[in-house]
Amino acid sequence: MEPVSLAFAACSMVDLCIKCGKVLYSRCQAYREAEREVANAIIYIEGYWLKIEDQVTTLREIWHGLDERLQVHQNYVLQTLQEILESAVHTLDNLFWEPDSTSKIENLVAKQGQIKRLKYVARGKRSLERVIEQLGRWNRQFDPSWILLSRISLPVIQEQLAKKEQSGVKSITPIRELREAHEKSKIPSHDSSTSIFLDENYTITDIEEIPLTTASTGLAPNGMVVIIDKHTIRENAEFKAIKKDIRDLATILSKADPAFSSLLPCQGVIVAKDQAYFRIIFSIPEELTFDRPCSLRSLLVTTEAYSLNERLHIGTSLARSVVFLHASRIVHKSISPENIIILPSAAGALETPLLVGFERFRFNEQRTNMAGDNLWEKNLYRHPARQGLHPEEIYDMRHDIYSTGVCLLELGLGSSFVNYSDDQKIPSARLPIADMLAAKNKRKAAVEIKSVLINLAKSYLPQQMGRIYTDTVIACLTCLDPSSPLFKDESEFEDEDGILVGVRYIEKILFELEKIRV
Repeated sequence: MEPVSLAFAACSMVDLCIKCGKVLYSRCQAYREAEREVANAIIYIEGYWLKIEDQVTTLREIWHGLDERLQVHQNYVLQTLQEILESAVHTLDNLFWEPDSTSKIENLVAKQGQIKRLKYVARGKRSLERVIEQLGRWNRQFDPSWILLSRISLPVIQEQLAKKEQSGVKSITPIRELREAHEKSKIPSHDSSTSIFLDENYTITDIEEIPLTTASTGLAPNGMVVIIDKHTIRENAEFKAIKKDIRDLATILSKADPAFSSLLPCQGVIVAKDQAYFRIIFSIPEELTFDRPCSLRSLLVTTEAYSLNERLHIGTSLARSVVFLHASRIVHKSISPENIIILPSAAGALETPLLVGFERFRFNEQRTNMAGDNLWEKNLYRHPARQGLHPEEIYDMRHDIYSTGVCLLELGLGSSFVNYSDDQKIPSARLPIADMLAAKNKRKAAVEIKSVLINLAKSYLPQQMGRIYTDTVIACLTCLDPSSPLFKDESEFEDEDGILVGVRYIEKILFELEKIRV
């Protein structure tokens, strides 16, 4: 389809979704008083549509400023929305007939009695709950590409987004806050009127290490539990430059929403008195109830088996965090089970995983540090070209995707690749790489270890996690290969705003994970 035709067709799809949504909303208004047993479900449906309407209407206003590839992506997502909305209207009409007619349920009671009524209401509630689930799933699917709009630098889009927010569209707020954080990062530290750095009298008490991670917990002055992420300043590093980077990182992370990004909001930063390190303080929102925080590594090394649902939830949440980081122009560089914190519920269920460990991060616009290390347990999560004391490649989003793939592989297998024995870290029996670690040619060994990981995925994941999960893990592990179906066109990395890379990742990794049903 020609670009002009595509843009017209997609805009028509936006209008069609808005039209269907308004019909759904009018049905909800008409039916919400019909039966109190299903009234709450109808109110939920109304609420979802009002949020979606704001987002889709905004999308229509900025459509012609979007890259063609993003238009194609949004058109696909909108087609799904249209189908859900039409199905929802059909569901409501089947339950209640037309809004101005006698209640279907009243006729049912008159003819067949109260027992039939109760069965009908129960069936109706289940039908409406399916509609709520579908709308919620679509909203989660749309959110990643929505947050990517914060990366688009075109003035026309900035103007339209500003107008929408001024008119009261709350869904614009996360995009606006990320944009503001990006703008603050361009301001020299001494020119900034606000500071993310906490007062020197701000004291964290009861600090306790979280096992098998560098993060800790502690009590803030207000008595709330916080997560502490320590950032040690490397030898010969320029303190002022590092401080500005930490300021910019903390400012962006202060806008994080755990429900979407699997990142905790940053409360502030404490500078060590000897200027040897920073402590990034993350607050835990009150709605997140939890027992004792633990690392993903500590869960993987235990013999306890966690459900497929829980492992999928952790993997999908981790994949979503990479989208937020990319939208925020951040390359994490250290994604591994040691840097993923889990907040188990009091009942023992595994809740949303949270990414920490920003010690080696950088922003996309900055030149990457080409220094490395020879720690095998860290190299395992790095692409072969980023291993060793002198890595070959500059870090970009694909390297974080590779690291995510290794974590997804471990989650799928349900066991740790790294075993802790006293002060030593040794490969698990599941990971036959001892000879490769002892080899003199480290570069060749790194490539061989990558092949071992891919073979593990091909051999064991299909029966444990299914074909979709397996293909997604392999796509992550091969994302830097010349033959990779994920990023085969190098021109995508010439996109100044990084939109194309983000869209491809959302479609080929995140959407595939979210497609899996247990």
